[in-house]
Amino acid sequence: MIQNIKFHQQAHFIQPLMEIVRDHLVTYYSQNAPWPNQIVFVPSHPQRIKERGFCQTQIMVNTLHSLLKSTLTSDLPYIATRNPIHKSVHTQAQHTLSRKLRIQNQQGVYQVQGPIEEHVALFDDVMTTGSTLESCTKALQRKGAKRVDIWVIARTPDDKHG
Repeated sequence: MIQNIKFHQQAHFIQPLMEIVRDHLVTYYSQNAPWPNQIVFVPSHPQRIKERGFCQTQIMVNTLHSLLKSTLTSDLPYIATRNPIHKSVHTQAQHTLSRKLRIQNQQGVYQVQGPIEEHVALFDDVMTTGSTLESCTKALQRKGAKRVDIWVIARTPDDKHG
């Protein structure tokens, strides 16, 4: 479904995916931890958005936030009008690279501009090596985040040969 959203503009898959994520998050946070104060997402580079016509993580996180708003009576994390994370370098698509190159590909690519809460949720659609999330987390921590919860929809299998 994620591939269909990203590469075939089949946005009708977003709602059911985000309902599953919402249900999981509500269960997790009601049992384990306080909700983050802020939700940010891993953005696509402006060139990639131009190619696709949209940023899937932005649409996904906005849908998720709307679903959370209708579910939670309190503790709703906020989303800034402008996402504070920016991808400043247009890199080759991660799914086309080996594990080693994926890790190198994300170093110094993301910057954070704008206020960051101490407890942040970082949303991405797919985690492969974790290098993108690590790069964004470090950038968030440099701007004041003390705790970063990672919210992803899917994780790809380990690439033993890359």
